[in-house]
Amino acid sequence: MEWLQQNGLSVFLTLLFAGLVFKNPILARVYGVQSVTVHELAALLKAKPAPLLLDVRTSGEFESGHIIGARNEPLSGLGGRVAALREFAGDRDVVVVCRSGARSLGGSVMLKRGGCPKVYNVSGGMLQWTAQGYPASR
Repeated sequence: MEWLQQNGLSVFLTLLFAGLVFKNPILARVYGVQSVTVHELAALLKAKPAPLLLDVRTSGEFESGHIIGARNEPLSGLGGRVAALREFAGDRDVVVVCRSGARSLGGSVMLKRGGCPKVYNVSGGMLQWTAQGYPASR
């Protein structure tokens, strides 16, 4: 008990930091966000109907290269657009991509919390998409 009293602040800060770092992966699991690889995404994009593909990077990042057919919805404004995007998607699945898969995981959680039934996060994001040789539009 004495150790905890002497190191309470350090323990608290460590737990706070861990909570911030692991917040999105924990919430993704709680809300049932699924991950897809870029190979699975390529197959999904060929399906009929194709999923709604949202790129949550900034507009500058999006313009530097994006997946053909993706819709740019920067993460900074996504929270206020969830209802409209849910309606726009209709019965289609929603797939979220970013540069590496971290921001899109947060965006996927927002969409699931907002009522989108099937939301997928692209593991590895655009870095993995281009590394695997898939085309990017400018």
